[in-house]
Amino acid sequence: MLLPRNAGLIGERVRLRPLEEGDAASFQQWFNDAETLRWIGTVGYQISLAGEEQFIGDHHQNDWEHGVALAIEATDRGDQPVLIGNIVLRGLSAEHRHAEVGIGIGDTESRGRGYGEDAMRTLCRYGFEDLDLHRIELTTLAYNVRAVRSYEQVGFVLEGRRREHRYKGGRYWDLL
Repeated sequence: MLLPRNAGLIGERVRLRPLEEGDAASFQQWFNDAETLRWIGTVGYQISLAGEEQFIGDHHQNDWEHGVALAIEATDRGDQPVLIGNIVLRGLSAEHRHAEVGIGIGDTESRGRGYGEDAMRTLCRYGFEDLDLHRIELTTLAYNVRAVRSYEQVGFVLEGRRREHRYKGGRYWDLL
């Protein structure tokens, strides 16, 4: 296990913590929402509650083999942290010291407020400092300009463009 069982990674406005069974219902609601799916770049098939529960079960170990999947909680919205999304490091390679990051802010009120950038910065710090990764990469659809700006603020650099790589919403989009 890469994280102690109940550990959280603390950012300026977020806490990243291991996934819990109780997160499944929120994830299912968010990741079946058309507007949410537009921004996270997935194909958009409907996800069942059982499917989300299985995802959490498959990723509870947070190890080199399965990757690191964490819930994102906003810590500046009251007395208790509020679940707003999730973030993952997948494709971890201990040999080559790299991984790919994916993020989804499901809570619509939390989008565009800097939580995703803080979560990304916090996870990258963990990846580079604690896991001794050399490289963390990601992809996003070209129309997601707000995400591109956020990723650049964290330190990501555009390395290339896969032209018309993803079909979404009736047309092909470049993948950055």
